[in-house]
Amino acid sequence: MSFDKSPQAPRSDERWVRGDHFGLEIPADAEHLLSAGADFLTQAFQAAGSLAADNRVSSIVEAEEFHGGGTGRKLLLTVSYDQPQADLPERLFIKFSRNFDNELWDRGRFMMVSEVNLAVLSRTPEFPVAVPACLFADVESSSATGLIITERINHGQGSVEALYAKCMDYMVPEPLEHYRAIVKGLAKLSGSHRAGKLPAVFDSTFPYRGDQAAAMFSIPVPEEKLVERANRMFDFIARYPKLFPRKLQGAELRQQFIRDIPDVVAAQGGIRDLLFGNPDMVAFSHWNANIDNCWFWRDERDGLHCGYLDWANAGQMSVAQSVSGVISGAEPYIWENHLDDLLGMFVEEFAAHGGPRLSPDELKLHCLLIMVVSGLAYSMGAPVALGREIEDIDALESYRDAAFQQHENARIQLHMMTRTLCAWQTFKLGDLVRQL
Repeated sequence: MSFDKSPQAPRSDERWVRGDHFGLEIPADAEHLLSAGADFLTQAFQAAGSLAADNRVSSIVEAEEFHGGGTGRKLLLTVSYDQPQADLPERLFIKFSRNFDNELWDRGRFMMVSEVNLAVLSRTPEFPVAVPACLFADVESSSATGLIITERINHGQGSVEALYAKCMDYMVPEPLEHYRAIVKGLAKLSGSHRAGKLPAVFDSTFPYRGDQAAAMFSIPVPEEKLVERANRMFDFIARYPKLFPRKLQGAELRQQFIRDIPDVVAAQGGIRDLLFGNPDMVAFSHWNANIDNCWFWRDERDGLHCGYLDWANAGQMSVAQSVSGVISGAEPYIWENHLDDLLGMFVEEFAAHGGPRLSPDELKLHCLLIMVVSGLAYSMGAPVALGREIEDIDALESYRDAAFQQHENARIQLHMMTRTLCAWQTFKLGDLVRQL
């Protein structure tokens, strides 16, 4: 990507806004940030307290656009300082909320508001889990135009492991160990919040809004349309059996799934009441701490540790929602063989750090009910996604086919559909709903 590095950046209303936190004019895209150059970075870092008043960013040594993830554009910078210091990272990662070249992705810019709030608050000494060191973050909340500047995590260097892609756990060494590390860290975060160990500003900045949280767990699709999608889904499985486990290919699962749809639709109000009826289950957490939103490193004893990226939509929420988000991209065997282990560990760590003692059975029920509702509402889209994004579906050898590395959305949609059906069969989710 070619960037304009002229000394002065034109201040247009759309490309420069005044941030809510520090009151500075901030650029909305990489071109304008680079045009403002080291002077802007110096002013921003000093305003945030990351850079001493007698120091400055002397130059931008290197700039490269980063391609990955959705929503806003991203930039990798290497900078130099007049007075280099060990706690002043030179290799930086910049995330913009805006994507002026993609209207669909640009609509996701409003997630930046919560992400900036978290980035600013994460700099407090009391924050209990690892996050990239934030040098500056701000947003104009009315337009959701903003940016976050953090240290760059050096994936694959030294003790830091490579960055893992979502829904490709077959390329992760020891996936269960990694999920245990993620869940353990979230339990520490949520337990610390419930124990009052986070500054009070977390509660005022991220208030719990139960009605909004519950609204996410509705099925905004008429019953007849759900049946239509289910038939399309099972027709797709029959046509492309190499993409799915054999156990999903029988007529019995299809018949049972479709018979369950009316009961789930009828029960969704009661499911919401149950999911949000126990205040002990609510705590501050990461909304989507999937494996691609984390980084991992090992200590001198080979112990695995986890840090957390991409805090969009962080806040107070059902801890079952948080844990479900962690393992939403996990292979079905994690759900089928290790769910009790992961939830039991969460319960113990949550209590150890000051949270209330939860029931593992209740937490498991909530996770499975989240699977039920989200499965019907959002997890039957693989036939459309693959048909739109992959030219020759017949040529695919399996769900691990190399083509899925290049088509992230198709890979995720295929995984979510497969995971939902496997869980539906293993945990008899229709019966679970009828027993409520």
